[in-house]
Amino acid sequence: MTTLVTGGSGHLGRLLVADFVRAGHAVRVMSSRPRRIESESTDAWVHGDLMTGAGVAAAVAGAEAIVHLASDPRQARRVDVEGTRLLLEHARSSGVSHVVLVSITGIDRPGMREFGYYRCKLEAEELVRTSGVPYSILRATQFHCFLDLLLRQLARVPLVLPLPRGFRFQPVDEGEVAARLARCIGDGPGGRLGDLVGPEVLDVETLGRLWAEARGVTRPRIRIPVPGPVARAFRAGSNTNPHADHGAVTWQEWLDRHAPVPGAVSTPSGTAGSPTR
Repeated sequence: MTTLVTGGSGHLGRLLVADFVRAGHAVRVMSSRPRRIESESTDAWVHGDLMTGAGVAAAVAGAEAIVHLASDPRQARRVDVEGTRLLLEHARSSGVSHVVLVSITGIDRPGMREFGYYRCKLEAEELVRTSGVPYSILRATQFHCFLDLLLRQLARVPLVLPLPRGFRFQPVDEGEVAARLARCIGDGPGGRLGDLVGPEVLDVETLGRLWAEARGVTRPRIRIPVPGPVARAFRAGSNTNPHADHGAVTWQEWLDRHAPVPGAVSTPSGTAGSPTR
């Protein structure tokens, strides 16, 4: 069985593709980005752009399953909604037997729906559910790598490390999400699956302190009040799920595994991957 992975050049996509390749699974990677030859682990690489539609039909043709990871918070309407609609049209006409969509824990809860990107993810879920193509939808909490990127961006502020006061997260290891997605393909369509969340709920102050210690960032941490319904939802933990399946890798363990090269992170201004959680 050939599985198409959209967004295969992204952080989660690379991990999933590597899992498929190690398992001897036939995988085809679709990305709107040029292939980075030195870093990619499969020869089945195709160009497909969900914003323009270029290459999507050819990418889908012959695939029996699709794992849909492509997402863009900056162009959510065009990529996550209209792009998903286009992908599903081609999946239906090509006889794809299983579409797996990755989504985000809590996006249907009060306050969370006020975030435009999350509204688009909800619309994408509905498109998948009503497409007529057998499907699975896996929601996960924010990835460790996403919070690392977020903190790097916050650390670009001079002199201090600003943190949104009271925000709570239940970060999950992106490698564990990739492994769950690979199992989804083996298990077949399951509809709305149970969420996959991290092993602990942490407030952003704790996340920031542990991150700063691991990255050698010694500037003062200050808590910034953030107004609005989305911020209230993050303070209430609407992005967490204590009753879901829990991963095993803690935030501290992830930081230890991804320790920076000595001397490389005196100021956290380097680029990182761009997981969209």
